[in-house]
Amino acid sequence: MGVIDLRSDFLSHDSPAMKAAARDAADSRHFGLREDPWQRKVEARIAEMLGQEDALVFPTCTMANTVALLLQAKPGETVVTQHAAHVLVSEANAGAALGGLWMTSVDTEGALPPLSSWDRAFGNGSDAQRSRVALAVLENTHMRAGGAALPVEYAHDVVTLVRKRGGALHLDGSRIFYAACALATTPARLASGFDTVSVSLNKTFGAPIGAALAASATHIERALVLRQRLGGGLRPMGPAAAATVAGLDDLSHIATCNALAARLASALANLPCIVPEAPAHPTNIVAAKVLTPWTAAMLCDALAAAGILALPMGVNHIRFVTYRGITADHVEHVIACLGDLLRNRAR
Repeated sequence: MGVIDLRSDFLSHDSPAMKAAARDAADSRHFGLREDPWQRKVEARIAEMLGQEDALVFPTCTMANTVALLLQAKPGETVVTQHAAHVLVSEANAGAALGGLWMTSVDTEGALPPLSSWDRAFGNGSDAQRSRVALAVLENTHMRAGGAALPVEYAHDVVTLVRKRGGALHLDGSRIFYAACALATTPARLASGFDTVSVSLNKTFGAPIGAALAASATHIERALVLRQRLGGGLRPMGPAAAATVAGLDDLSHIATCNALAARLASALANLPCIVPEAPAHPTNIVAAKVLTPWTAAMLCDALAAAGILALPMGVNHIRFVTYRGITADHVEHVIACLGDLLRNRAR
């Protein structure tokens, strides 16, 4: 069967239609930062899908998130987000290093901290010794909470509270298409009320363009300058943008990826020495706690020896991610191998 790599949906396969679109646009060569017609098409499509006025493509979602932070918070101000959010733990503290921002989380763990935690994060608003909370960031799906999708109602409540407290809002929607599918809604509904929204295009679609940021035309005009300052002005864009447009035309694999992850999580629940997380609205990520005598690194090494790659997330947690290119046969093979490893060691 070959190696089965479940470390990340960065490994998503592009579709035949995407390959064909890239070939058809092979001669599209334009110099300007937003001159290429295929680039304008993909940006307009992303803006429409996320319910925003405009959008701009980025090499990575990390850069898109960083630009969103720099757009909406000034040096010395505070950015607040969920516990263990991507902008806190997986982006090399870019907000602090590049923007002089104080990056912090609310005081309750999990993907959906109560509104009271968000309210407390803003303080009483009158302490001259405390940095102003300028921006709230929500991550949907929340990767380190087992890929939990955040319901529309919850996001709306956070938006309402943050607006009352005078803050701006960014949605790290890296995997927002998986969230929308799990919640039977649209990405635009999940993004409603946010000033800026980022989305990964390589993770979900296997697109050659890494990500995009959607926002008002005014924000995107400023984002273009910030992206250039960070070295993110991609050129030429024609073939990559054309392939991405074709990818956005086909969302059929997303439900399949979520279903394969659900099958894997269900099987893990019946195995010894491993406890899968069970978010209320799971998506294409399966996170699990590994129990003694195993550690996450030990289990990943044992799986790798069997041709299966998973990602250790700390000492006792492991992650599997499904994506386009992973099949039901792959998942059943992983389940069988995990069962053999865990049951044999438990004897």
